[in-house]
Formats: sequence, C-alpha cells, structure tokens
Amino acid sequence: MSNSREEIPVWTWYNGQFLFQFDEQLKTNPDMTISEFFSKFQTNQGIQDLNFYHTKNQGTVILLMYGLMVIPKEIWEMTSTKFAFTTRKNFTINLPANTEDIDTLKFLRLLRNSLAHANFSIDVSNARLTFWNNNKNGNKNFEVEISYSDLGEFTAEVGKYYVNEVKND
Repeated sequence: MSNSREEIPVWTWYNGQFLFQFDEQLKTNPDMTISEFFSKFQTNQGIQDLNFYHTKNQGTVILLMYGLMVIPKEIWEMTSTKFAFTTRKNFTINLPANTEDIDTLKFLRLLRNSLAHANFSIDVSNARLTFWNNNKNGNKNFEVEISYSDLGEFTAEVGKYYVNEVKND
C-alpha cells in the first residue's frame, strides 16, 4: 500500500479499528504490551505480512485537520481569534503571488475550504502535501505546500490553541 490520497479511507478505517480494538483490549487484557497488541491487531486485520500499517499516516493527519479546522468552522471565521500561527512560515505559498493580501484569518479560511472540498494532494516521494482553493468561478486562488513533519507541527499548534484558548473561553 502506498501513501496516496485515494487510500485515505483505507488508512482511516484501519486507524478506527486500531483505536476501537485497543480500547477493548485495555478493558479485557490491560497487561498486554502495546507491541503484542500491535502484532495481534495486524494478524486480526490480515495485514501482518504487508508490514505497512503505522498509526502516523495520512488518514490520521487528514482526520486531525478535518476535526480541528473544518468542523469548528466558526472559530476560523471570528475576527477576534488570537491564534498565533507561528507555523505559517512552514507553508510554501504558491498562490496568490502577493502574499501580503492574505492575513491569518483569510489563510486559515482558505486552508479550511481546501480541506472541506478535499482539494489537496499528497506527494509521497517528496513527503509533501499541497492544498488549494478555487473561487466561485472555479479559478484557483490559493495554493500552499507543506512537508509532512511541518504539517504535524501545524496540527499540534491548532490543537493546542483549541484546547488552551478556545475551549477555556
């Protein structure tokens, strides 16, 4: 199994199965080691010989981003957001050419729209993701790239913001 975008539903399925079975395992046999559970999980799913499953995968990343950016849409529409966005420097902005026109809220809204409309691609060989938005005329008006690891930093920043700032307001 490669790491292409089209396989996100498969990864998401395995991730869900892993989490649900892990929860059950903790209840029924809490002394089992994580390594033992992982081997048992792979065997139960019939993927032990494929040696491809890992929990840090594109299904997890996209699920995290969807849950942190798309579902809480109103957070990214507030003009009073205090999101620091220190990870913005990790994004390579391809469009628009004049990045001064994109403030933090607009950037996050366009990135959120990219996720909501599944406008993203995964470049496995370069370990990068590209997100884009199309305006009402169907023209691409936003495109950014980011590495897997930098995207992990970004999701951590969003998650911490949500837990520490938004949830406590």
